[in-house]
Amino acid sequence: MHLMYVDESGDCGYPAPGDAFPVIGGPTRYFARAGVVLHGWKWMHVHQMVEDFKRSRGLPWDAEIKAAHLRRAMGPFRGWPPQERRQFLLDLLDSIGREMDVSILIVAIDKERVDRDQRERFTNPSVRSLELMLERYNGFLGQQRDKSGMVILDAVESVNDENLRYFQSYLLQFSNHIEVRRIVEGALFMPSHTSNLLQLADVCTNVAYRRYTRPDGNEDEMRRIRGRVHAEKQWP
Repeated sequence: MHLMYVDESGDCGYPAPGDAFPVIGGPTRYFARAGVVLHGWKWMHVHQMVEDFKRSRGLPWDAEIKAAHLRRAMGPFRGWPPQERRQFLLDLLDSIGREMDVSILIVAIDKERVDRDQRERFTNPSVRSLELMLERYNGFLGQQRDKSGMVILDAVESVNDENLRYFQSYLLQFSNHIEVRRIVEGALFMPSHTSNLLQLADVCTNVAYRRYTRPDGNEDEMRRIRGRVHAEKQWP
């Protein structure tokens, strides 16, 4: 059984008709998801690598790594100088890219190009990105010897639990791009502070999001994990 830990970055809002997306603040032009995928039997090894990484940088084993906290000196990174926080992030990305046996799936929605007259399945970035992510996951599973997988989402999305579960069940039944026997129906929701793999997903999602929102394509960060990226989709 494969496990895909998924996080998101950006918001689902749109500006008023005729208005442009603001350069700063919301609603954001892009909405991104990243999924960190590994086989269940590799879970403990990667989990331990993240714990060891934290301890080697002076953090307790249960400290929560969030990209936003790293960039803004919040949470366990409060009081850290900018260069130390920057080096922590780059070292973590290098560890993901060079040492952790994971695959990364990326989906980005460019809301500026979305036809808002379509039904919600296509206009809601959270829903559309989940569909595209599940399709990428389905394709990944189809290339593996063990073709089964499940999805783990950050518990902040559990407020949409019923809608997400229904939508995933709908996709598994009616999508032309998802093999019903591969992805376990429904999704598991976990608080990110209890899951090292969701914390990796948070960091990878943030890096991927900045790839689309920064003029330089966030190349210095992306190149460190690019070798782990199995699939990337920008829509529409």
